[in-house]
Amino acid sequence: MNGTISIFAFLLASVHAAVAGTTADFSHAQGSLEFRAVGKPSALKIVGKSGVPTGSLVFSKDSLGGALSLSLDGLDTGIELRNHHMKEKYLETKTFPQATLYPLNIGIPKEKMLTDFEVSGAAFTGNLLLHGVEKPVAGKVSLKRTGPTLTGDASFQIKLSDFGIAVPSFMGITVADTVDVTTSFKAPLADAVTSSSK
Repeated sequence: MNGTISIFAFLLASVHAAVAGTTADFSHAQGSLEFRAVGKPSALKIVGKSGVPTGSLVFSKDSLGGALSLSLDGLDTGIELRNHHMKEKYLETKTFPQATLYPLNIGIPKEKMLTDFEVSGAAFTGNLLLHGVEKPVAGKVSLKRTGPTLTGDASFQIKLSDFGIAVPSFMGITVADTVDVTTSFKAPLADAVTSSSK
């Protein structure tokens, strides 16, 4: 299945800064996540959408990283019966309700960590926990920090078979194993400091 699952698909709870820095809190973020799947042998394209993941990205003087989680029950393909098959038969959301991407590491030059910046096509890596299986993933992310706001978009690919998910087939149409994931978001920034005195 060719599709798109974005950053973020995937993820866990908030990450807290270990040193003085700034946190993008996705519990107050706006945006969307989308996956795209291509059917075989037809040219059928399946698009699933959801809200943004929860969790956080943490900026420090040396790195940009974090963890994000997505409730899979929130995915919507626009057709109720297809949603039911996707969640009950393939994703098995009653047993595996979330996808989690962690630790999320983004390749941003460290001198840009604590100031306004704009970066296009930066690499990111992490481990995706999906359907009870954890696998490394990598993709691209574009970010813009302006004052108290972080905006961006990201994309990566997964293979359903890597996560023990059966390749969907319905009425003679089989979905390709590879799924593309994309996400776009706008999240507020807040200072995150250690409890140690200066």
